Amino acid sequence: MGSWWHIKIGGQIAPVWGKSYVSDNLMLLFNDGDLYVSSATHDVLKDIDGSAGELDGLPRSLRRDLMGYSTTAGVLRQRLGLQGFSSEWVRRLAAAYLDDQDEEWQKPDENFAAWFPNGAAITAALTTRSGRKAGAGIPPDRRTHPKENFLYEKWGELKEAFDDPRFALALSLSNARSTTEVRLDLTDLVEGGWMTSTETPHREARLRMAAAVGADGPVIVITEGASDARRLRRSLEISAPEVAHVFTFLDFDLRPPGGTDRVVSLTKGMAAAGVMNRVVAVLDSDTAGRDAKAQLANLQLPLQVVAVCLPDVPYADRYPTLGPAGDGVENVNGRAVSMEFMFGDNVLRDKAGALAPVRWQGFNERVADYQARFDAGHKADINERIDAALSPTASVPLSSQVAEGCARLAAMLIGAASPAPRMPASEESVLTAAWRRDPFADIQVDEG
Repeated sequence: MGSWWHIKIGGQIAPVWGKSYVSDNLMLLFNDGDLYVSSATHDVLKDIDGSAGELDGLPRSLRRDLMGYSTTAGVLRQRLGLQGFSSEWVRRLAAAYLDDQDEEWQKPDENFAAWFPNGAAITAALTTRSGRKAGAGIPPDRRTHPKENFLYEKWGELKEAFDDPRFALALSLSNARSTTEVRLDLTDLVEGGWMTSTETPHREARLRMAAAVGADGPVIVITEGASDARRLRRSLEISAPEVAHVFTFLDFDLRPPGGTDRVVSLTKGMAAAGVMNRVVAVLDSDTAGRDAKAQLANLQLPLQVVAVCLPDVPYADRYPTLGPAGDGVENVNGRAVSMEFMFGDNVLRDKAGALAPVRWQGFNERVADYQARFDAGHKADINERIDAALSPTASVPLSSQVAEGCARLAAMLIGAASPAPRMPASEESVLTAAWRRDPFADIQVDEG
């Protein structure tokens, strides 16, 4: 049969209720400070649960306000406004919708038009204490209480049209005094076994939202420079066009040597702000990049925030270098591999076929290694060749090396963006909170 929850405004039941579960959209309005659980009742419930007893035997004094959320109308109006449900907006929506349905109630043989000449008048009546009462319970008798019955029907029509429960709540609160208590009563759901007094449904709602946004929302990619973002985007378009739309890039022009610092700063900022999207911070596979990745790893970032260095490439194992001791050939993977290295060794060669060398520069004490990079002239020439090869209007087909580089970068991004396993269940599911947290706890796997 199910159990019922409801919201009270100033002790009066409002036209915001439901059966068996509370919508995540509604639970997102509440926080830890709003949750209440009767301590005396909680102890009794624990004893009953431990002895496999029934809740039906609870004294009446313990069957009121077992669990729920309590705050004020003013607080909820602020939260609703931040979620796009301001009082002014929902009243305008309601009035416009009711005006659009005027043929349903402005009939010559009815008195409704005299009572309520337009949608705004109906909306004003709905948001009064008597209007909320009319929409909150059993339908008033049409013969003896025609006006109340009319308002009951209008509440039903609005809730069917705007079925996010935050709409009905925002409309109900639009005329309430800021200090009026608003209470979401979950007592019946606890008694009915739909939840326990130890659950925190507002947290569960946020976890589900985080999982949904993390898995369904765009993947935010942070790079050291605008050219890196442009080439990563183009690599996805070439090698993985079916998922390219999933990724969005912060096109900040982060010029070296401050590129890695800005990546670290932006990534930390997104994590601190609680951004729920997957975030991939892409760093060069050089000394500065390794240092930045280590800094981010030490921060214990949320699971959806990942830092990666560009992949190693085989032709960087023995690469020409310049330094105080003269010319050399060394493995520069992890020491000098920037975006320019990603598209094959052909783009790194000059007209004579010689590889452009990298020059050793400053020593990084944190990782105890030197940093190397291309001289400005070589870097400009290489970037020009890469841009020409990746141009959508290029006059020559994509070379195999450049195509391989695009595939390499696309695979790196897709791998980094893979979300954590997701529980495919909404707040309507019959799964318990304990099962959601550890779905395999009570499952015996037959390995025979």
